[in-house]
Order: sequence, then structure tokens, then C-alpha cells
Amino acid sequence: MSLDAKNICTEQWRLYDLDAVINAVEDDIASAINARKITTNQDYMNIVLRTVGRSIVSMREILQLSAHGYPDGALAIARNIYENLIVLAFFENQKNCENYSDYIEDYHADFDVKRIKAWIYESQYCKQDTTETQQLNDELNVLKKNAHHKVSGDYWWSGYGSFSDLVDSVIHSVDNEPLRNFLHTLHLTYKRACVSIHSSCMGNTLRLGTAPDFEGIDTAPTQKGHALPLWFSTTSFIYIAGVACSALEIDFMQYCMELNHLAEFFYKQGFTDLNYNE
Repeated sequence: MSLDAKNICTEQWRLYDLDAVINAVEDDIASAINARKITTNQDYMNIVLRTVGRSIVSMREILQLSAHGYPDGALAIARNIYENLIVLAFFENQKNCENYSDYIEDYHADFDVKRIKAWIYESQYCKQDTTETQQLNDELNVLKKNAHHKVSGDYWWSGYGSFSDLVDSVIHSVDNEPLRNFLHTLHLTYKRACVSIHSSCMGNTLRLGTAPDFEGIDTAPTQKGHALPLWFSTTSFIYIAGVACSALEIDFMQYCMELNHLAEFFYKQGFTDLNYNE
């Protein structure tokens, strides 16, 4: 990824350092995939690899938005990385479960479920083709019949109907109280991230990096407000990259230290901008 060397945000927020670690992690993962000759399959390894791949893309989007002064946009994308963390944490928690493979099969089946539901909507309301709609509904019913969990809600494959329920199950599975409290902190940040993308009075009023006594919306890029999205995304990415490296037997220790160091830097920087909605 190319970052603008003349952009003050790039140096101020150590974006080059974060970019370098992400690139190194990706290179190691790519080398391991090639060495092990991993192919596309509906297994857990592919879930991990697709998740870390999508998270790397999201991290690079966050770097670009942060470099050019749009922390709210970065925070909105960061929520996707957190969602990936929760999904992988759920699978990791279920590894000793007797029905572990059921979750994996249903997770992959959800691709077809969502695809067919979109086609049904198009057929029913856009094309108004009753014959095609019926055929698609029949296909969907077959998928529902073969699924191990009730197909209801976006996270049905986990046995939970909503993301909130899935988060609760992951957090309450943690016995360590400090870690459980930390996960609650991450989820609170997720809720703040949702504000950045939802059209609401709060969402259209708050903007990271804006002075609290300013009543309008400053549309110019800002050099402030980046700490929250960078901390949130980096902290979530540490877990995802760690799971991927573990699955591929890659030594993650050095990367973990570097990412933790950066996350700590972002966290501390946040306290210097408390007067700017951080």
C-alpha cells in the first residue's frame, strides 16, 4: 500500500509502522499457504484465511482514511474487523464441541442462503417473476432443511439470531475477569463505531477530532481523532492475525509485540485529545 509521505497524519500516527507490520504478516501468511498448498475448501482453515484476508483489506482502508484525515470513516470500517474477531473467537471456543463441524458447515452454507435471499428479493419485487421466485424459494427451503441450525437471523449458523447474542456468548465464555472486561470495552467501542455509520441525530452530530464547542459539521480533514479507530482496529486485528498464524504454524510473537506496542501508542494518544470527542 502507498501512503503519502507528505501527509502529516502518516507520521504523527505512525501509520508507516502499522503498514509495515500488516505487510509482513500478509507475506508470511501467503508463503505458508503456498508452502502447504492450501486450496479452496469448505473447512475451518478457509474460514480463518478468508477472515484474515478481509481484515487485512480493512486495515489498509483504515490506514488510507486515517492518513487523509477521516477518522470516523476509519472507525466505521474498524467495526468489521471487530466482527471478524468475534466470529473467530466463537469458532475457537467451539473446537472441543461435539458438533463443531456443524457450525463450520452452516457457516459456509450461509453464503448460499444470503445469495438466494437476494435473488428472491430481485425476482419478487424487481422482476416480478412468480415462477422464478417459487424456484428460488424451493432452493432456499432445501438449504434450510439441510442446515444444522435454524436459519433465522444473520448469525443463524452459530445458533444465535443476532450479533449481540453472539457477542454475549463469546464474552461470557471467558473465565478471566480482566479479559472479559476488556472485551466489554471493545464492544462499547463497537457501539460507538456503529454511530459513525448510522443516520441518526447522534451520528450526524458527532465527529471525531472536532472541538466540543463547535456546533456545526466541519467537512475538512482533521489531524485529530485517529486514536480510537486505530486502537480499535489494531487491537482486534491482533487476535485475528494470531489465530491465522497459529493455524499456519507461523511464529507470531514478534508481530504480536509490534502490534501491541502500536495499540498501546494509539491508546495513550487518545488521552491527549480528550477535548476533541475522543
